[in-house]
Amino acid sequence: MRMILAIILCKLANRLSRLLHKEGTVIGGYTALKIYPKVLSKIKMPKYVVGITGSSGKGSTTELVARILKENNINVVYNKNGSNVFNAIASLILENTSLKGKMKCDVLLMELDERFIENVISNFDLTHLVITNITRDQPPRNAHPEFIQNVLEKSIKDKTHLIINIDDPLVNKLTLNHKGKITTYGMDKNNYSKVSKLNNLDGAYCPICNTKLEYSFYHYGHIGKYKCPNCNFKRTDPEYLAHNINVPKGIIYINKNKINLPSHFLYSVYFVTAAYTLTNILGIKEEDIVKTLNDESFIPKRLNIYNFYNRPWQMLASKNENNLSYKQSFDFIVHEKGKKTIILGFDNSSRRYTENDISWIWDIDFEILNNKDINKILLVGRFKYDMLTRLEYTGIDKKKIILIEDLNTELIKTLKEKTIGNIYSCVCFDKEIELKSLLKKEGVINE
Repeated sequence: MRMILAIILCKLANRLSRLLHKEGTVIGGYTALKIYPKVLSKIKMPKYVVGITGSSGKGSTTELVARILKENNINVVYNKNGSNVFNAIASLILENTSLKGKMKCDVLLMELDERFIENVISNFDLTHLVITNITRDQPPRNAHPEFIQNVLEKSIKDKTHLIINIDDPLVNKLTLNHKGKITTYGMDKNNYSKVSKLNNLDGAYCPICNTKLEYSFYHYGHIGKYKCPNCNFKRTDPEYLAHNINVPKGIIYINKNKINLPSHFLYSVYFVTAAYTLTNILGIKEEDIVKTLNDESFIPKRLNIYNFYNRPWQMLASKNENNLSYKQSFDFIVHEKGKKTIILGFDNSSRRYTENDISWIWDIDFEILNNKDINKILLVGRFKYDMLTRLEYTGIDKKKIILIEDLNTELIKTLKEKTIGNIYSCVCFDKEIELKSLLKKEGVINE
């Protein structure tokens, strides 16, 4: 009886939230768990219960996996809004559960917060878990990469089939004591790969013997091809390998199948390969996966391009407190042709906490923006002077940097009168909302 009551209250709370023009993604789960804390353990789950987690890339991977499954007539329930903490997962599950306690789907697909995954999967078992990467991300809540690695290690059950990015030694370590199935995916060397050591290297030492790892090449951060010179820990050949990679042309091959990337970013190689791997394991034929992946109508939710007075304005949602997220955006911009204008800035260091720790901006490789094709860099938001201080250490010509004191009155005017070339905004999600609002007032966005 308590289970039925919890399910009903979850559905009612979610509906009321939506009627009040809220997202309705958390309140239902919160309400249900207050009534019956063990309700999730009583739900009859579908055949496949799949989690996707990691420091970055989990949202894009989840979105693409869901698309492939739906295109192949698989009834999938997933958190398409991106809410990935415990209450949100509870809300998702109960919203799609009958009053008899059975989920109404073939696959439950969940983007899971890596920090709090233990709370979620202590209530039910995952059949499959994809781990994209473990990187330095949101230090106030995630501490350091090894801490997240330990959280995942404690949470993963042996009955779960692990699908891992073998290019990440921190992720690879999770396989050492895992007694269940393991499938690996990875990326071959390409034009973005570097032989020399990169900055901000985490996971530099062997998890078995603590010897410094040797790299044949790096893709970014500590992600690449590595081996321990003292023991047998290494990046083995992936079972699903992205190869013949041409990011500027948006083409890769996976197991000899040609794939068109949905965006010309290096990180898109990883989320496409992860989605390919998972869906093939779940039984989708490779030719059917390829057909969906090569559908040009798919555009990642974090990639928006608008026509700003005959100038492309590309909004690159860059995640605060994650230097590698900015690295991906900057690499993309620098590899694009022509003159460019860049918008940087944020109002909140974290989306969840109030510490306002901005030490992470010193981890970001802003030096890459010291480039002749970058015409202007506009700094916006509450921390624009902190960003200015950081940029002063890059060697970038100060004449290229413009401070925007008032976003509403100055930004559009400055872009029109003082800048040239394609526009790229690299801001976090909350600031992106403000930029879209400005473009709507300007008539650039009609949605």
